[in-house]
Amino acid sequence: MKRRLIGLVALIGFGACSWQLSADPPVQTSPNRLKPIMHHKLELSKNILEALAIEDFEKLGRNAQDLSLLSLESGWNILTTAEYIEQSKDFRRACNVIHEAAHEKNIDRAALGFVSLTARCVECHKYVRKTTQTRKVESQP
Repeated sequence: MKRRLIGLVALIGFGACSWQLSADPPVQTSPNRLKPIMHHKLELSKNILEALAIEDFEKLGRNAQDLSLLSLESGWNILTTAEYIEQSKDFRRACNVIHEAAHEKNIDRAALGFVSLTARCVECHKYVRKTTQTRKVESQP
């Protein structure tokens, strides 16, 4: 059962990670500012997945905490909508679940937290793309 859960987490994580690398930057006006943050987010996410696979709770907790802190940096906030702010809060909550599970040495809870974290990434990236595309259309004459 545990192997199946870790396999599922790995599959979802690798799919989300590769999807994030191929996605266009969500804000066309400042891709240089956002790109390093998104690559750092991806590295931390990969570290979390690796820590899950080998049950390295110290690495798991550290990377979850670093990822949560990264989401508080000013370069992260590319939109100021209430929805985007809520998406970022949900992302931090998922990071906190992973961090707490690592502290409790609860690999199953941490794995579910990672699935939630991945889903938050996908939902937020969808929202940013939709919002920025809508703004582009509205600004055209």
